[in-house]
Amino acid sequence: PEAATATATATAPTLTPERFVVQNRFKVKAGREAAFEKRWADRESRLGTLDGFRFFCMLRRVDDENKPKEDDTNYVSCTVWEDFANFEAWRKGDAFKEAHGGGTVGGVASMLMATAMNTKGKPKPAYWGGLMPLSVPGTPPSDGEGWRAVVADGESMLPKDVYVAMNRFSVVEGNHAAFEQRFANRKSILTDFDGFRGFMLLRRDGAKKAGDGGEPDDGFTHSTFSVWDNRACFEAWRDSEKPAPAAEKTAGEGGSPVGPPAGRPNIFSRPPDATFYEGILALESAKGV
Repeated sequence: PEAATATATATAPTLTPERFVVQNRFKVKAGREAAFEKRWADRESRLGTLDGFRFFCMLRRVDDENKPKEDDTNYVSCTVWEDFANFEAWRKGDAFKEAHGGGTVGGVASMLMATAMNTKGKPKPAYWGGLMPLSVPGTPPSDGEGWRAVVADGESMLPKDVYVAMNRFSVVEGNHAAFEQRFANRKSILTDFDGFRGFMLLRRDGAKKAGDGGEPDDGFTHSTFSVWDNRACFEAWRDSEKPAPAAEKTAGEGGSPVGPPAGRPNIFSRPPDATFYEGILALESAKGV
C-alpha cells in the first residue's frame, strides 16, 4: 500500500501555473556593472502599461564569500506576466521593439555594441510557470508611465529597491508533482511579515523557447522566488522558522532546503542552490507580483 501511495503521489497531476515568468541571465564583465545598469535605466519602455504585466526588476546577485558560485551569472532580468499569452503579445508588439533599440538599424546596432562592451556573450533565457503565487498590492509609478525614471551616471551602481531570494532545485524526473505538492500542503505565513512583497514556486517551462520541452541548460527544474522590501525583512522571516525534526524537514518557501524525511527517497539529483539578489529598477503593477 505504501508503495502504491508513493507512486500515485509522484504521478499525480501537477499544479496549474498562475503566472508566466521570463528571466534573462547576464554575465556582466567586472568593472562594467554600472554601465550595464545605466543601459537598462535609460531604455525606452512602457512595460508597466501592458496587459497582463505584474512585476519587473533587474536582479543583481549578492555574493556569499563562504559559498562557491554555481556559475558567473551576476545579473538576471525578471518579468512576471499573468500568462504566456501576455508575454507573447509584448514580444511580438511595438513595445518590444521600443525597448530593444527602437526597431531602427542605429538603435539595434547601439544595443549590440553596448552588449559586447558590458557582457560576456549573449544572455541566456529561462522560462518559468509561477505556481501558488502570494502577493500584496503593488505601487505603480505615480506618473502613469510604464517605466520608472531612474537617473544613472554609468559610474555608480544603482540603489537597490527590493531583496529577492531564489532557492533553485534539480528535481528527479517523475518526482515533480510530489515536490510541488509539498509546497501546496504547507500553510504559508509569509504575508504576516513586514516587508513581504510576493512569493511563487517556479517550475521550468522550456529551454531555448518557452514550452519547447527542452531540458534546462543549468539543470534546475524548480525554484522558489520571494520578494522583500530589504534583506532584514527576509532574514526576520527566515529566523522565525523553527527547525523541524530531522525526520520531518522539507524544502522551505525561501530558506535552505534539507534532505528527505526518513524512509522517503531523495527527489533531488543534486543539492539545491540558494541565491540572493538586490533588485534594482523594480516596477510594480497595482496587483503586485
